[in-house]
Amino acid sequence: MMKIRIVFVRGRFVRSLVVAVTAVSLMMTAVPSQSVEAKSKEELEKELDNNRTEQGKVKKDIAALKRDVEKKKSVLSKAEKALEKTEKALEKTEKDLKAAQKDVDRTEGEYKKVVRSMYINGQTANLESLLSAGSINEFLTRFEFLRLIVKRNYQVVKKYYDARDKVLKTKAELEKLQKKQKKEAQKAQEAFNKLMKEMQKNQDALKNLEHEESITKQEIQELGLENLKSGNFPYQGPLMRPVNGPITSGYGYRGSEFHTGIDFGNDIGTPIYAAANGKVIRSQSCSCGYGYYIMIDHGGGIFSLYAHMWATQARVSVGDVVRKGQQIAAVGNNGRSTGPHLHFEVHRGSPGNYTNPLPYME
Repeated sequence: MMKIRIVFVRGRFVRSLVVAVTAVSLMMTAVPSQSVEAKSKEELEKELDNNRTEQGKVKKDIAALKRDVEKKKSVLSKAEKALEKTEKALEKTEKDLKAAQKDVDRTEGEYKKVVRSMYINGQTANLESLLSAGSINEFLTRFEFLRLIVKRNYQVVKKYYDARDKVLKTKAELEKLQKKQKKEAQKAQEAFNKLMKEMQKNQDALKNLEHEESITKQEIQELGLENLKSGNFPYQGPLMRPVNGPITSGYGYRGSEFHTGIDFGNDIGTPIYAAANGKVIRSQSCSCGYGYYIMIDHGGGIFSLYAHMWATQARVSVGDVVRKGQQIAAVGNNGRSTGPHLHFEVHRGSPGNYTNPLPYME
């Protein structure tokens, strides 16, 4: 019994040891030999700069290709117009040739009839006419008259032959020109297509670079937000205009009273935006004349303050991380306010140390 028990205990121990070793081995294989670290902001910004440089080159190539495409397009257009003109002329020549051939066939038929009639029916009469001449001169005159009749008919036929031959020559020249112009048009088309393919490649490359740029920007922004959450982040200025509307009151003395910020006039409910990335450190009412106000820490000792809202208009709470341009509230008329507006302040170093906001704004 003791022997069996020892074997069992040993078996359980060995089995446990094997399981432990296997588990550790699996853990070691699951963990990379070198830890993968997230990229730093400097690395991401360098990637962004390289990306933008590459985009600039591609855009330059695209601009040059566009100029070349326009040139090739012009060459192709001229070649096609010339070919179209030649083909129309060729169509007209075909019609002219049919008409000329018709005239030739008609006059040639008439000529052959005259000659045949003179040969068959008029041979004896013509011979008698010549032999009955009273003198050599009359004989020659009658002979010349007969010759002119035949010649006149022949000249009529020849005129139509010449007209047809002229049309045939024109057709041959146009066909030769058409063949040449077709080659030129095809060559221009191929050159145009080649440039368009190159253009498409460059445009695809630009889209990829723009996509990569947006991803890198997102990574930088996410990195900044992570830093904001941890409370360790740099100032990411300049500050944007927090609300639409004119400046109705500036920073500094207004009579005997010092105005600690700038006022933007607009209607109640007009959206108010975070001036930069940051972390909300105050979102509360105040009996100091601000009404309900929000303060954001932008890092690097820069803070922004937004006043005269109502609590119901606030969209953020203390501890919230906000992005530049994110709506945080809306224009109100709460506290020490003579009309609807946003009172906007910038504090430097620490809250309470207000300064002129304009130098920090875009």
